[in-house]
Amino acid sequence: MNSTCDAKASGKLVLILGLAGFVSAADNWFVSPSLSAIAASFGISAAMTGSILTAYMIPYGFMQPVYGFFGDQHDKIKLLRLIIIGLAIGTGGSALSNSLPILCALRVITGFFAAGIIALSLSVIGDTVPPGKQQIYVGRFMGIVFTGQGLSSGLGGILTHYVSWRGAFFFFTAFAIAAASLLWALPLCPVKSNGQNRNFFYQCKLAVLSPKGKLIFPLAFVAGLLLLGIYGYLGSFLNEHIHLNYIQSGIVVMFYGFACLIGGSKIGKLASRFGKKQVIIAGECWAIISTILLSCSFQIKSWPLALAATVCLGFGYISIQSTLATMALNVTEECRGLPSGLIGFGLFCGGGIGSMIGSWLLLAGTYQTIWTTFGIALLLLIIITAKMPLK
Repeated sequence: MNSTCDAKASGKLVLILGLAGFVSAADNWFVSPSLSAIAASFGISAAMTGSILTAYMIPYGFMQPVYGFFGDQHDKIKLLRLIIIGLAIGTGGSALSNSLPILCALRVITGFFAAGIIALSLSVIGDTVPPGKQQIYVGRFMGIVFTGQGLSSGLGGILTHYVSWRGAFFFFTAFAIAAASLLWALPLCPVKSNGQNRNFFYQCKLAVLSPKGKLIFPLAFVAGLLLLGIYGYLGSFLNEHIHLNYIQSGIVVMFYGFACLIGGSKIGKLASRFGKKQVIIAGECWAIISTILLSCSFQIKSWPLALAATVCLGFGYISIQSTLATMALNVTEECRGLPSGLIGFGLFCGGGIGSMIGSWLLLAGTYQTIWTTFGIALLLLIIITAKMPLK
């Protein structure tokens, strides 16, 4: 650790970094309740527009360890400033797309830039917050980030309903520009490079093959595949099957973010009391409850059940993600940014593949096919996690 901040400075730091992370999460997930509108605009099915989510999440996942590596070598805040500008440009370009392939290409570009925000921010927190308090601040940071994910769904639905899906993209372009201005004025505690000059692949090998890395990185991938795979289709499910309009669908999905914010503020204390492994398993249990509620909602077309499922999914995701992110900060003594990026790589590449699998399942069956398949997979994941020597 290069330097530490007092509680007040740490809180301010996490808030500003959280707002940048808020933008990176919002920029992807405000699209979820707009999938049906985008599909109608291009004359295609909602299942096909699910590729928009994959187009963002694959580069978003792949680039996180790369940004984490460069963050360990260079000034993290300078990198953050540059990549959030790239995010704004990609989002603005998406609003002008006139076909699905062009929109997907621009979402790839946007995801490429947005990828570094979470990994670099987590690395800064790891550099400046004492180890005993890291999960508390990581939980708060991720709570803010995924509040952005949830709120963006509500805002995306409102903007899509009253303006258009293009208007939603323009709105979040402006939001990204505002976040960039905050990063330029960031009153940051001193953070220095760790001085490591080993190459990217060596450091990846060092992290992935470490005793802890062998467990948490594959777990992040599977958790992202299942939980984000489910999340990606909540908006279209509410719109197409339960027949809520874009605003109503967005508001329901918005509670995912509220659950993440509330859960993120409590995870650190729960992990200290019960242990990190138990918190991860609890998160997986919350996710299974979500699939059960979604299955029931499919049968009786009940939006209150879908709302409860959304909240459970938020509790599940933040429990797993914030715990794995905290564990990654101490995978090796030599770097923090790269392991944080590898967690993001696992979660969001997994999420991109989960969205793709969800699309296939939807084309072959119904939304119930998605909920049932992912629910069974979550049950298997709990059994596997219970046997892992996680600490």
